[in-house]
Amino acid sequence: MKYIMKNWAVYLLFTSFIISCSAPKASILEKNSNEFLVSIEKKATSPMDIVDIQLSDGNNWASGSFQYIDKDGSGDVILNSKGYSSFGLEVSSPKLKFKPNKAMISYRTEKDGLIKSILIEFNSKN
Repeated sequence: MKYIMKNWAVYLLFTSFIISCSAPKASILEKNSNEFLVSIEKKATSPMDIVDIQLSDGNNWASGSFQYIDKDGSGDVILNSKGYSSFGLEVSSPKLKFKPNKAMISYRTEKDGLIKSILIEFNSKN
């Protein structure tokens, strides 16, 4: 116990590292003014159910409808992300009155579990 108390900072850093490694990574590109492509990478064994996608310019927010697609470039529709280490989302929104530069992707990793979110800037990898 004494050893653990002396090295609590090391354990905290190790835990933070493990958590950051398991978090999904995402990027987004604008296809045209109302269609966007999101690319997500995660562990194939980790479930990830997308709940909502919000587009924003920093001041305004709008929901986008989305569809899972195979990330290999074929654009084939997939039913969910189970078993995929990477997948895409085709996001569409009605004519926006603003130009989005970021997106908030809300997801669950277990059925009826806590909703988590990723905020991504356009043309960046988070």
